[in-house]
Amino acid sequence: MSGTATEENPELINYIGFNQDAKIICVGHKEGYQFYKTSDILETSELTYEGESLTHLGLNNCLVVERLFSSALMVIISQKDPRVLHVYHFTSRNIICDHRFNKSVLTVRMNRDRIVVCLEDCIYIYSLKDMKMMHNIMETPMNKLGVLDLTSNPGNALIAFPGSTDTGSVHLFDAINLSSVNTFVAHEGTLACLKFNQEGTMIATASTKGTVIRVYSVPQGNRLFEFRRGVSRCVTIYSLSFSPDSKYLASSSNTETVHVFKLEKTEGDDAKPEASSESGGWLDTINKTFSAYMPTQVLQVGEFMSSERSFATAKLPGATRSNQVALIMHKNQQFVLTATSDGFVYTYRLDPEGGELDLIKQHRIGPYSDTCRSSPTLPGGGAASETSNQVVPNMDDPDDFPPMSHTSG
Repeated sequence: MSGTATEENPELINYIGFNQDAKIICVGHKEGYQFYKTSDILETSELTYEGESLTHLGLNNCLVVERLFSSALMVIISQKDPRVLHVYHFTSRNIICDHRFNKSVLTVRMNRDRIVVCLEDCIYIYSLKDMKMMHNIMETPMNKLGVLDLTSNPGNALIAFPGSTDTGSVHLFDAINLSSVNTFVAHEGTLACLKFNQEGTMIATASTKGTVIRVYSVPQGNRLFEFRRGVSRCVTIYSLSFSPDSKYLASSSNTETVHVFKLEKTEGDDAKPEASSESGGWLDTINKTFSAYMPTQVLQVGEFMSSERSFATAKLPGATRSNQVALIMHKNQQFVLTATSDGFVYTYRLDPEGGELDLIKQHRIGPYSDTCRSSPTLPGGGAASETSNQVVPNMDDPDDFPPMSHTSG
């Protein structure tokens, strides 16, 4: 199978990603959206999905599709107007509200408390309960890639985003208490990817160079692990993903190789404190951090000497325009799932011994898949299950979600 788009094999998927706990794959395409359960991918030979065409709402060409865990609440960014965020309840097929911005929305992240919207030069924070804007972080360093992540564990809402356009500094912001928490330098080069673990106690980072991946403690910013993805081949890191137990970290890129790293301390390994306090404002903190930053040559030698290589690798059939990786625990077994923009999801069993992983399943996904059919309960089908015991707002209650329109910026 060719991994690149051609005139005979166009890539029809605009967006692909996993939800907060990696139980759902979210697909956005030219007519609407689709959701696939990762448990079905592991267990069944023919996939079903939840999804629908949104052309009747004028929301064709979905550029961003994010779902709140396994509830019926989702957000959509359409190519029709990428400056508008649509909050949608897909069981009742109602648009709960729209939020309009002065620039295109690049990234959206949700948890059970907050919705965070990232533009290239500012970040907006909304309350999930009533969709009211709580705070806006203005004049952030230019972030054209929309690099941002939000913790998903209950009662916690830390945001991570680039703190500089010159170096790979990470800024942490508390979206519950609406205050800056910490800023630390993670890489010499600018950031390309950020990802929290499910407990919100660690964050994985990669720079635009893509050769070194690091893991830091949250919120302290102490370096815990450092991994070398490659020596001389610079790549674009598309995604990072922790396993549910935080014992492994996977990365995918614009190459055909998915890397899995083992988060295991070796004897003599000590955490390296690199955090700086936030007492004088985060911009001041960044300036102080720059002044103490190590010379480039020294840092490069240190990386080469101390970095661990990947514990395991999985080979995709080819490189694609984009892809997303997730580590899944299913029936006491770890699996690596990689969903690609050309409409496939590949499943590998993570061998405890590591090494080259075997491909055990391959499914076609996307709007024109021959093997997929819509669920007979389209589009809802009990989507509010699997929400644990957390209180999720009633999306059908007009007191919780009155129709509204909001212009930001």
